[in-house]
Amino acid sequence: MIIQAGSSESGREFAAQTAEDIFTAWQTLEEAQSFYIDIKDRLPRYGRSPEDIQIMPGVLPIIGRSTAEADELEAQLKELIHPAVGVSLLSSLISFDLSGYPIDGPLPNLPDLSEINGAKSRFKLIKDLADRDGLTIKQLYQHIAGARGHWTIKGTPLQIADQLEEWFNNGAADGFNIMPPFLPGGLDDFVDLVIPSYRNVVSSEKNM
Repeated sequence: MIIQAGSSESGREFAAQTAEDIFTAWQTLEEAQSFYIDIKDRLPRYGRSPEDIQIMPGVLPIIGRSTAEADELEAQLKELIHPAVGVSLLSSLISFDLSGYPIDGPLPNLPDLSEINGAKSRFKLIKDLADRDGLTIKQLYQHIAGARGHWTIKGTPLQIADQLEEWFNNGAADGFNIMPPFLPGGLDDFVDLVIPSYRNVVSSEKNM
């Protein structure tokens, strides 16, 4: 299987020509839909159809048996991130050294996207997230540390299944690359709680 990752213009074109799966990162349904349509529209010029490539965004699910339990788990995971580690990770993802800036302040003025020598799509995703939600450096690295900029969702098993289903049913994904927040428990919770929850909903809908 040929898997491509990266959402730059050259990456998209390369994926449309050669990939069978795309591992991509988006924060909102609208962004994911735009990428999905763009990739699928490129395929005919290479003699390919939409079914020839599967777009699978990364997603980090924080699962609780109640919303309060999910909130508590999210808070615990965030507090486990040492500031030096969080700043270092964030700096590497945006190709800009943040070590000299206060973590409770906003991102500094960053270079133009054209000047970034690293992953341009990840730089844009993280900067857009910080600008959209008004996040400090600390809030930003807490948000992206586990998922490395991929989509983070939180809730009960049914709420998790509903969020995944929304993307799948609305032209944003053909499937998902599940990124458990911790192992093995995070993966066990997805397999044991989310998948049965989704199956039960589908079964109920068929019987209506």
